Amino acid sequence: MNNTHPQRLERAVYSREELCGDYFILWIWDEALSKQIKPGQFFEIRAHASLTDAEDSRCLPKLFKPISVYDNSGGRIGFFIKKVGPGTIALSKLKAGDMLELIGPLGNGFPLITQRRILLVSGGIGYPPLWYLQKELINHNLIFWVHGGAGQGDVFPCDEVWTVDGSLGKKGLVTQSLKSLITEKKIDLVFSCGPMPMLKQTAAITSELGIEHYTSLEAYMACGIGVCHGCAVPIGSENAWDYLRVCKEGPVFKAEEVLWNML
Repeated sequence: MNNTHPQRLERAVYSREELCGDYFILWIWDEALSKQIKPGQFFEIRAHASLTDAEDSRCLPKLFKPISVYDNSGGRIGFFIKKVGPGTIALSKLKAGDMLELIGPLGNGFPLITQRRILLVSGGIGYPPLWYLQKELINHNLIFWVHGGAGQGDVFPCDEVWTVDGSLGKKGLVTQSLKSLITEKKIDLVFSCGPMPMLKQTAAITSELGIEHYTSLEAYMACGIGVCHGCAVPIGSENAWDYLRVCKEGPVFKAEEVLWNML
């Protein structure tokens, strides 16, 4: 669980980076904040109220968006974002010097482990938190990373790419190769983040093979700070379970403890 008290902050955009398709990265600079963040944590962020027009301003409370930390090094903090709705479109209009409103760091984050054979599995916008994670793990573990997307505009650097339309890498779903890949690479630990169907299938495979698996869940968050319980998911066993909040007790859970059939 995250023991760091979330902060509400205003920070200037240090720089922005354009990626393929609808993706972009916003960078901020805060050395003190940087030291508090762990791989897998996220922030609620939005464009500062002063940068929105009058119509947008009426909707501002709904425009905070949960965004995972993509990179964090020596004060340089990156948010890897896809334009999918009003909140992220507002963020996409920001340029260096514009102000961001942030709440965080939020959530628990991934465990940092050494001397393991690790498989990273991501899909679409599930890529960013695993990028930060692999930077922290790569010097102390053997890592192989598979990533999938709808098309070539949804995939990014990794070891094996899958696209649904076959426009880049292998054609199909990223989960198609997992069972054989885990066996071939002698994988003993899996980290995953991405769309729910991908996570469910990955969890089913790791359960069948008896492989340790940590997964970062995505959920609708009305508040992002544990107050509204809108992001609660069933965690535990079929005989003893409870609803835990993705934003507070998560977003990272042991896959074996998620009651996937109830999601």
